[in-house]
Amino acid sequence: MDFSARAGFRRQAIWGLGGAFLLAAAVRRENQCNRVDRAMTIPAPRTDQGRYAWRAVTGLGSRPVAYAAVTARCLLPAREPASAAARWWPLAVLASGDLARTALCRTVGRARPPAADWLAPAKGASFPSRHAATALLVVRLAGGSRRSAACVAGAVGLSRSALRVHWPTDIAGGWLFGYGWFAVAAAVKRASRPPSRSTPGAR
Repeated sequence: MDFSARAGFRRQAIWGLGGAFLLAAAVRRENQCNRVDRAMTIPAPRTDQGRYAWRAVTGLGSRPVAYAAVTARCLLPAREPASAAARWWPLAVLASGDLARTALCRTVGRARPPAADWLAPAKGASFPSRHAATALLVVRLAGGSRRSAACVAGAVGLSRSALRVHWPTDIAGGWLFGYGWFAVAAAVKRASRPPSRSTPGAR
């Protein structure tokens, strides 16, 4: 059972991170993605209330919210005794994923949409979206299901497009990266578990 789970996480890691890196190679050639980005961009909010609503949604993928949520998860009483490393594993995964995504972002160096169109503050390069990746990671690390992670990350990704601070392919890259990074971490965690001591005939 454990071997099957590890194999499943490995496949998810390959699909997620592999897809993110393939998309990174594509976006470096802007002409290949421009039509897709223009066709998939959702309408921008026309009212102040709409902008405030989208900014509230986008905040779910921000660093302060993410680190606070995962730290709170680490501080919850554990069902079983756990080492300090195991207890703080979710926070380590979030921090390492944040660093890895930043490194990829700087390597790709993709320009954001025109600053004149921005409806929220933004800084740094554009691919992959930090908010989209972080939103997916934090829900999973806080104990949420894949479905809840997909819903939250989907809403955050749409907010980044509506606020005109990311191209749609940036958001897709963020989703893929977050999905793949969590799978890598889960596979490593399972592989590092000591083998079960129960053997046939053991008392």
